[in-house]
Amino acid sequence: MILTDLKIHSLRNIIKAHLQLNSRFNFIYGANGSGKTSILEALYLLSCGHSFRSREIAPIINQDQDTLTIFARAENEESISIQKSRSEPTQVKLNNQFCYSTSQLAYAMPCQIFYSDIFQIIDAGASIRRSVLDWGLFHVKHNYLAVWKEYKKVLKQRNALLKTRVAYNQFIPWDLQLSHLANELDVMRKEYFAQWASNFIQVLSELTDVSCTIGYYRGWDKKESGKPLKDLLAESFESDMYKSFTQSGAHQADILIESNDFKAKQVLSRGQQKIILLGLKLAQAQMVEKDCLYLIDDLAAELDENHQSRLMNHLVTRKGQYVITNTASSQLFQSVPSNEASIFQINSGLIVSS
Repeated sequence: MILTDLKIHSLRNIIKAHLQLNSRFNFIYGANGSGKTSILEALYLLSCGHSFRSREIAPIINQDQDTLTIFARAENEESISIQKSRSEPTQVKLNNQFCYSTSQLAYAMPCQIFYSDIFQIIDAGASIRRSVLDWGLFHVKHNYLAVWKEYKKVLKQRNALLKTRVAYNQFIPWDLQLSHLANELDVMRKEYFAQWASNFIQVLSELTDVSCTIGYYRGWDKKESGKPLKDLLAESFESDMYKSFTQSGAHQADILIESNDFKAKQVLSRGQQKIILLGLKLAQAQMVEKDCLYLIDDLAAELDENHQSRLMNHLVTRKGQYVITNTASSQLFQSVPSNEASIFQINSGLIVSS
């Protein structure tokens, strides 16, 4: 969904704004705290139903208002809107019809966010990296979400049973179900990951000279003994019982990010990490059939001029719509054809076209 119009009411310090968006590149610049990131936040809300900065509603509504409203119209006249209130349920509409599932929003408008918390993919635990993997599978393999939900349901039942301290024979049916679903997920993840890793190497070569590889761990049999998950669950039963949770399975899957056989976190600078993570998510978005909306906050931060230039040269060759923020009007947009770029300045929540 390529957007042409964005209307924002009462989102943080933006009381009222109307942006006529370019179908390709939109650059927004202004001082820190001026509201640049809030524009990205508005677009992300339309795609995901929640903010990438806070899952709480109160902080994102202007302090003098009770509700916020965001509306967008696409090139094909489709529309999407969301209203959040301090006291009423959230209302979402897709083409003027009430929408009750965030997955509907995500399918309608695939969105990739590049925010300061992108470093958590390297810094934080496996759950963050797994969520990145899940994003791609959600958009590429449309039966993935149903299998993943069923797996989590069975996992929840098994973990609840672990707390009751019953004999192992009562776990056998759950272990068989969990193993079957884990294998289904693993097949989809392996197939997806192979293409993702190949795309990543190609994209990264255009962005940087830094060497980096990614690997996939399915969540069990780290020693590669060849044992099926159901056998490993039986072997770890006493340990699982003691810890009150299931230690092996698809819910423990991870993406390994390494540079020259070392973990990326240990050997790469912040700028090198950022360009690698940008490459990782850009490679992933290439696999989505629909046009993606790319929200890139403070693009220049941590990146030297060479990497900024290489990144912009790469983005120009890709399909999709981009909204990019920066603290000052820079040379970032010079590599973009003039008819493919709109530039906006924001100051204390007020937006003007440049």
